[in-house]
Amino acid sequence: MQEGWQRQVQVENVSLGGACVVVDQQRLAAGETVTLSFTAPSLWDPLVLRARVAWLSAEGEPKRAGLAFDHKASDAVFALYELIATLAYE
Repeated sequence: MQEGWQRQVQVENVSLGGACVVVDQQRLAAGETVTLSFTAPSLWDPLVLRARVAWLSAEGEPKRAGLAFDHKASDAVFALYELIATLAYE
């Protein structure tokens, strides 16, 4: 992915370990590093997480990518946990 390139993607599911996102024709490569930014109701600032592309769908529309989070800080993991808990009640 190009440096500084940004776009919104649809997140199909998210867990503490990763996420499945819908991607368009933009090419991603397995092993590539991406950054996801979530707006969370319990945070002042967006939750920014780094992830590695773990898999890409081979066929079908829409195209999907599986992302594995690369957690570096425990506070980000806790914020993600709170976000997931909030989503469970929507």
